[in-house]
Amino acid sequence: MPAIPRLVGRSSSHYTRLARLFAEELGIAYAFEPVHDLASRDPADYAGNPALKLPVLVLAQGPVFGAENICRTLAEGVGDSRRILWTEQLPDPRARNAQELIWHGMGAQVQLVFGMQVARLPAENVYFAKAADGFRNALAWLDANLESVLHGLPPHDLSLLEASLFCLLEHLEFRDTLPLAPYHHLAAFTEAWRERPAARRTRYAFDVAAAG
Repeated sequence: MPAIPRLVGRSSSHYTRLARLFAEELGIAYAFEPVHDLASRDPADYAGNPALKLPVLVLAQGPVFGAENICRTLAEGVGDSRRILWTEQLPDPRARNAQELIWHGMGAQVQLVFGMQVARLPAENVYFAKAADGFRNALAWLDANLESVLHGLPPHDLSLLEASLFCLLEHLEFRDTLPLAPYHHLAAFTEAWRERPAARRTRYAFDVAAAG
């Protein structure tokens, strides 16, 4: 990549963190531009993303929308120097189910946080109650199957599955959504991943708008 890419997102977002985590793991320099107003309905505030979603990677040739899309684009920029495990390379249905449930959990987390903490809608609404139940069920499945899934992965330096799972699990604690304590395997996985330098450099935080 000839120029430093610009990553538009939020330091409190698990999708943004996944993109930042990949950039850090791959040693790619980038400029981070936080979006402060999630209530905005102007695509210009989301680096031109018509879906009004984050993150967006802004390159000289144009924007790249979405966390996984950004991760793949970043990896293309470093060639084959790192062994990266993508969803289509997962070895069996159990591992692919794990990735699917991680994506589901990330979506449910947005639903719960934006709906209840940002929009302040009632938690007892069936829309949120069902989302929370499904989220807990997904976490329980991931906890029960995590060891076998990880042991079955082929050799790799970085995997989308593990990176996205870590971003999801730490976000639960950051946003105080669901406790990790009942999920012993997931909690141990999170503690181990926290030691990675890329994880320490991309900790969750709330972006503070500059005074003007």
